[in-house]
Amino acid sequence: MTALHVIQNADVRTMDASGRRADAVAWRDGKIVAVGTLAEVTSADATIWDAGGATVLPGFVDAHHHAFLATLMDGGVQLRPPAVRTIGDLQRALAAASAQLPPGEWLLGQGWDESVLVERRAPTRRELDDAVPDRPLLAFHYSCHRALANSRALEAAGIDKHTPDPSGGLISRGRDGVPDGLLIERGISRVEIAARVPHTEAQAEDFFARLGQHHGALLAAGITRIADAAVPADLMVLYREAARRGFLRVPTVMMPVSARGTFEEPWDVLDGPVTGEEEGLLTVGALKLIFDGAPVCAMCVGWRQMAGALVNTLAMGLRQRSFDSMRTMTSARLRFGRTGVRTGINIYRREEARAIIRAATERGFAVATHAIGNDAVDIAVSAYEATGSALSRKRAPRIEHAVFLSRDLVARMADAGVLVVAQPHFLSLPAMSTAARIPGLANTALRWLLDAKIKVAGSSDYPVASFDPLDGIRSAVQRRTGGGHVHEPDQRIDLDEALTMYTRTAAEACGALDRCGTLEAGKRADIVVLDGPLAAADRLQSARVRATVLGGEVVFGELS
Repeated sequence: MTALHVIQNADVRTMDASGRRADAVAWRDGKIVAVGTLAEVTSADATIWDAGGATVLPGFVDAHHHAFLATLMDGGVQLRPPAVRTIGDLQRALAAASAQLPPGEWLLGQGWDESVLVERRAPTRRELDDAVPDRPLLAFHYSCHRALANSRALEAAGIDKHTPDPSGGLISRGRDGVPDGLLIERGISRVEIAARVPHTEAQAEDFFARLGQHHGALLAAGITRIADAAVPADLMVLYREAARRGFLRVPTVMMPVSARGTFEEPWDVLDGPVTGEEEGLLTVGALKLIFDGAPVCAMCVGWRQMAGALVNTLAMGLRQRSFDSMRTMTSARLRFGRTGVRTGINIYRREEARAIIRAATERGFAVATHAIGNDAVDIAVSAYEATGSALSRKRAPRIEHAVFLSRDLVARMADAGVLVVAQPHFLSLPAMSTAARIPGLANTALRWLLDAKIKVAGSSDYPVASFDPLDGIRSAVQRRTGGGHVHEPDQRIDLDEALTMYTRTAAEACGALDRCGTLEAGKRADIVVLDGPLAAADRLQSARVRATVLGGEVVFGELS
């Protein structure tokens, strides 16, 4: 038996259901053995650290993170501001990155956002070809729901003028019907597969090193467990190899998606390992389904709501002295009908959603559905309602994002036993600075959800937004956008509720609450120490991670 380790003189927040707080926490052999006063937890063989009044929490859990995608893309070119503010900047960045690659190798890019480009549009295929004429190029939008492909990439994927749009996706075209290089939702799948397999093979060794570096950054942010929200079978193989070779440091829940493309129906996944199967630091998580897109999601609003949203948009434009709020509305490609307005793409039809969810639960999978707009959330909830009690065999059905909600929809979610995995720091994204309120709908409705007794887990959706949990907690409490205004202040939550999102409830969403998420005897000694007391929300701005303990080992910083 190894020595006892104790942190004392601390504000220890256990984050258990009782909200218990203590002065000290002790662990041995990687497991917590006691929480209480120093006298209650210590022994003669103890190594004791004086925290000097610091805040001690369970290690943070990011319940929706794209570590594999982000790590893979780190080998490509980043197309974000401030380096890229114009299409010319984007072309130069692509050309420079292309010049460093061996002939014929795919060039991957990530992070472009037409809303922050001076031109306020996506680059065309011709502009991409001018920058990268001699190799295939695939560049993901910051949301990862759109992508740019040059002529070589489209040819490699077999996409031309005669290729039909897939169900649940779009191949954007010019007036002549020729693809213009912009791919949306399932329109990405063929190019994704054409690029991913050769790129992964070419970058495998570099990938392992970058994954190790990424996990080091996660630990520095106090994150001690993640759910990777899109892992096809071939990438599970790489994950297992990374774990075998010691590059994988943070326990990871792999949420399976189809090997035929992230947005495709995952019937092939049903023959593989099911939710809960473990292999060391790796666990199979909930089956991941994607029901709508981003940044244009599947919305359905009535005419009165639309009129109110238009008034709010014009008012915001006048306050900001900018047309950006109107551009945000018109970029949604509004579709007008008899009863109202729709936006976005429903990737699944209702009968398709019900069929795959029913089959997955019968096979033994838990299910997580990406649904941002109220229309997509309605389809997800309807499918959960139709599947019934079978959903609870593994764990609560998840809805990822659930950004735009009505009170009626929240009530149905509560009745269906849904657990929401939210990303409060989406409020910092550029689009949020120009998003006007839609009457009857709330954006990131944390207050409504918690008041309805719906469990809400915190997450980042990295690389879409920062993975620092403290950023997410600040956004949940303050709701301040990148433009500096407070968005829908009635949806703010308090500090304890926000901390719970990123500890206990996130662990529950990952199926790991029996091992982590609270500081209780018998659980893993996954602990984060924050500088100074966190007695009130006004201390959030200065809060920083001092140290991280993973399985009883200090893996970042110093405890005292």
